[in-house]
Amino acid sequence: MPSSLKKFIISISLFLVILFGYFVVIFSVNIVTSNSILIDQKKNILIVGDSGLGSSLNDERMKSAKNICQNSEPYYLTFLKIKFLISKNYTPDTLIIGFGNHNISNYNDYKLKDKFWKNRLFNSYYPFFREIIKIKNLKIDYLRLFSVYVRNMCIIPKKNHHRNFIGKFNGLKGHQEKNDSQKIIDKIYYYKDYGVSELCISYLDSIIDISLKNNITPILVSAPVSESYYKLIPKLIKDRYYLIKKKYLDLGIKIIDYSILGYDDKYFFNADHLNIKGALKFTEEVKTKLSQNIE
Repeated sequence: MPSSLKKFIISISLFLVILFGYFVVIFSVNIVTSNSILIDQKKNILIVGDSGLGSSLNDERMKSAKNICQNSEPYYLTFLKIKFLISKNYTPDTLIIGFGNHNISNYNDYKLKDKFWKNRLFNSYYPFFREIIKIKNLKIDYLRLFSVYVRNMCIIPKKNHHRNFIGKFNGLKGHQEKNDSQKIIDKIYYYKDYGVSELCISYLDSIIDISLKNNITPILVSAPVSESYYKLIPKLIKDRYYLIKKKYLDLGIKIIDYSILGYDDKYFFNADHLNIKGALKFTEEVKTKLSQNIE
């Protein structure tokens, strides 16, 4: 073997060993930091869910409350987030859970498969990589999820792995004049398949269960949607939503359902999200119901 070729092979091998060692060190550092969480544990009311409550419950107007909602977050990711927080000894007194008709639509089953949602969700929830791949009957782009995990865990040391999946209140400014109800309905309730997500319903049960087992009071809250939007929700979804609601009420779970109590259009950003003005109104009404212990 020519000496030049031998030197080249040795150089490449040494480079790969150093590179692999670097990846191992960075991964080890990130494993430690990804298991830490920065959240004010004095907050004893935790608000979880997707943009439904993320844009409608202003935690700055609610004493001792923390809104950690994240856009497009389905129940299976909410469950992993709550489980993680509890494992870090953060157990609030009350868990307010977003509970709208859209949360049980099976478009949620595609959020880790289709490009419209997957990249943003993968970049937020990659710390739960090992838990996500264990979820049965969930459509996942495994290759993309793995690549996002490696990029975030093996390339650069980070301290804020939790930042994106924790979420926060996101006030929406203004009002979209155009009636976009049908477009949103088509995306949420007629996305590829038509029906309910048994997966999400089972994980909602898991969220309730883990709350009760840790002495956390779960409260299901549905934010208002526009009248035009609500009328277009498929009957199949509404009927199942009613049965789930009845089941939880029979079990003594508190529910604050504003999905059928229409607000004036001036309070909406679009057909299914309140704007800042609507969030202020809704937050004050939820605070009143919580203080009066109304189901």
